[in-house]
Amino acid sequence: MKLLVTDIDETLSRGESLTWEVAEGCRRLRESGWRMMIATGRILATALPHIKGTGSDLPAIVYDGGRIMDPMSGQVLYEVPMAPPLALEILRSGWEHPVELQVIGNERAACRPGDVRTRNFFTSVGVPVDSSLSEPAIPDEVFRVIFYGAPQDIRKLQGQLKARFSGRVEVVQAGSGFLDVLPLGVSKGTALRAWLSMLPERPEIIVAAGDHHNDLEMLAAADLAVVPEDGAEDVLRAADIIMPSPDRHGFAALAALLLREDLPGSNTTRPVVL
Repeated sequence: MKLLVTDIDETLSRGESLTWEVAEGCRRLRESGWRMMIATGRILATALPHIKGTGSDLPAIVYDGGRIMDPMSGQVLYEVPMAPPLALEILRSGWEHPVELQVIGNERAACRPGDVRTRNFFTSVGVPVDSSLSEPAIPDEVFRVIFYGAPQDIRKLQGQLKARFSGRVEVVQAGSGFLDVLPLGVSKGTALRAWLSMLPERPEIIVAAGDHHNDLEMLAAADLAVVPEDGAEDVLRAADIIMPSPDRHGFAALAALLLREDLPGSNTTRPVVL
């Protein structure tokens, strides 16, 4: 197996569907023997259009590594939930900050009445969302707490949460304005390694693509790390290959490189720029 693992937002696509160029690149990769796997911060329901667009037939890493799920059946192959009392403590810590919040349960979300963008997004894609939280409250099953807002507010909150919850949770930026608080040890990289351990043998080659800090461990677990040209600065430093941004159909350029099978080594001093 030749495996290509990719993030969705700002890596594979920008928005809720793939461009024709990217979908065509994915089709050609599959026909040449590559297998594709999605690894995203999204829940399964909101990732499904992208999974189908790539034609992936493999389980998907979702919830930023908190779960591995079969896209067709919804079966959970791996998961690490968060203890509700801990999630409640996190929610209370961020409640008064000028940011929106999301409490992510089993394919559903909860937020406050004023968290308009959160409510509108989940409603638009048909995901159940309880927008009635008037005080910090956690469902029986929770996988993470997300905060969303202006980058400067998110950075401030990140520093405070890291100081308060050091050694108890993972606090990581998961995109522009998104701060993900996850159970300790949870990441896309950890989930990828867990899935690989289920296979009879390791793939011949693993290529991983991602753009933000929540992708770093996944990129480190791969043989080749691919980052869009507009990825986070720290993530670009980890790249073996830098591809164009999603606006320029960067994933299609990556597909063309992989189809040529003239791949750079992971120990090159400078990344290959497509």
